[in-house]
Amino acid sequence: MVKDGKKTGSFSLVVLTLLVVSIFLVVTTGLGAKKPDVFLTNRANEKILKPYYQMLSFKPLTISLDDPRGIACGPDGLLYVAETSESRIVRFTQQGGYKEEVLADEPGSGFSGEPLNLTFGPNGNLFFITPQNGIWTLEDGDPKKRPEKLIKDTYFDQGEKPHDLGFLKAGEYSNDLIVSVLTEKPYKGYVARIPGPDYNQVRPFISRYQYTEMGNKKTQHLRVPVALAVNDTGEVFIADHEKRENHVLRYSPDGEFVDVFVESIVRPMDLNFDSSGKMYATLGPLWRDDPSSGGLKVYGQSGSQEMYIPRQNIWGTAICKN
Repeated sequence: MVKDGKKTGSFSLVVLTLLVVSIFLVVTTGLGAKKPDVFLTNRANEKILKPYYQMLSFKPLTISLDDPRGIACGPDGLLYVAETSESRIVRFTQQGGYKEEVLADEPGSGFSGEPLNLTFGPNGNLFFITPQNGIWTLEDGDPKKRPEKLIKDTYFDQGEKPHDLGFLKAGEYSNDLIVSVLTEKPYKGYVARIPGPDYNQVRPFISRYQYTEMGNKKTQHLRVPVALAVNDTGEVFIADHEKRENHVLRYSPDGEFVDVFVESIVRPMDLNFDSSGKMYATLGPLWRDDPSSGGLKVYGQSGSQEMYIPRQNIWGTAICKN
């Protein structure tokens, strides 16, 4: 009986182990299968990284870049990356091949500045930020076309720099461009709206949010709105990088404050949404005295954290929706 009991116990242990392993494989494999192709820029090793969900790590693409910052997936399926210190934008395949210069700050190019963050508009044109020299667009992201500077007249005050950008998807302002603007101390950043289709006028959009303290509602000005994103339902999300804030705020498509979507997130850098409504947030250094630690966090539709993959010096994130 004892011998049979040992066999039964051993058999049960094996079955239990196989069951646990199977559940783990189903969960992790399903997790990877449900997620789109996500690409991150890493300033430490100057590579583009892809999350490796099963191992909670990253796989680098073979291509090497110089100071990669903003990244976007174009309508053509190519990855567009701002090499900020090189004052240019390049593009290549999702496998890391076919490198081509899209534009560069050089004589005769019609462009000047250091590209930082970029996105594609609803018309398929490339839009990008140069903090020192304003906002630009390039028709179809085509290297053969000439870039055009938006906001011809000077709008941003001394000490104000445009930083991130996106497009509204619903409401009366649908297809308008929105831009986050950072300021010098005392930090009082804001988000401006630039109406289409000419994108040459600036309108106020978002500058404040609300929170509850000791049962009382209070209004606070944005401080360092380092990242913004719009989900498929048109809601606007803004991440504040300042150490006293470090949260993600949610607004309606018309710019009305809704709630604090994520109450605590350390040094957010970029935001993006997949088609299922999950939010991808990169964390990393914005200023020179910031610690280099960071990584990628994924949040569900309720704002609850679902995953964290640590990595130093992450900056931008792009999602290619196949």
